[in-house]
Amino acid sequence: MEINMVIRGEDKLRAFLDENALIDFDAAKSDLEAQFLTDEKANKYMLSAEKSKDGKVHVKPYMGISMDYDAQGTQIGGGKAYLDKGQDIARKDITIVFM
Repeated sequence: MEINMVIRGEDKLRAFLDENALIDFDAAKSDLEAQFLTDEKANKYMLSAEKSKDGKVHVKPYMGISMDYDAQGTQIGGGKAYLDKGQDIARKDITIVFM
C-alpha cells in the first residue's frame, strides 16, 4: 500500500522537537506516521521518554485525516456506498495539521 503523508504546521512540530526531542524531524515523521496508522482517531503525537531530552513523555496535539483509495483511484468511503464493494486499499493520503 502506498502512503502519502503531508504535515501542515511543520514549523510547530519542528519547534516542539527542538525543545524536547533527541530525534530529528525525519525520525519523528516516521514515528508520527506509525502512530497515526496504528490509531487514526488519535489526535496527539506522543514523543516517548527514551526519545526525549529530559526522559519524560511529551505530547503535541494535532488534527489528522486519512483518505483511502482503491487501485483505480476511486475514494473508498467517500459517501458513495454503492462504489464501496470490498476493494483493497491501494493508497492512503494522510494530512496532519499542527496548530
